[in-house]
Amino acid sequence: MTGIHFVLIGLALFGFLPLIIILFKRRRVRKIITEGMTVKATVTSVYFMRRSATDVVNYSAQTVNTGEHFRGRLTIKHGVYNVGDKIDVYYLPTNPKRNTVKGAWESPAMVVFGIIIALFVLFAAWKIWEMVNSGEM
Repeated sequence: MTGIHFVLIGLALFGFLPLIIILFKRRRVRKIITEGMTVKATVTSVYFMRRSATDVVNYSAQTVNTGEHFRGRLTIKHGVYNVGDKIDVYYLPTNPKRNTVKGAWESPAMVVFGIIIALFVLFAAWKIWEMVNSGEM
């Protein structure tokens, strides 16, 4: 095997990185929701993102047991929350910085997108591999 073959194998594996990240984040959100605690958080600011018609919502809350203050951010369709609204936030008692809301990373479209990227990069690496082995490159 030549150096180009190792590069192509690395490229093919790199194509799976977005899918791995998506699946990792989904798993972490599920863990926080099932093992964590819930608290009412207050929306502190809402920023409208014109290009995507979504809002970036910042919230803050305090843990139930220790009263430790934590913050978080979520992206949601435009107009769902206003400053001062209360939302349910899930957090890990051992690390409140790990917090989430229901529905985060649940879209099957994200998983499909990750799979499409992985398959596209895998296909491209395979085609380059064929070209290298046939002497075209």
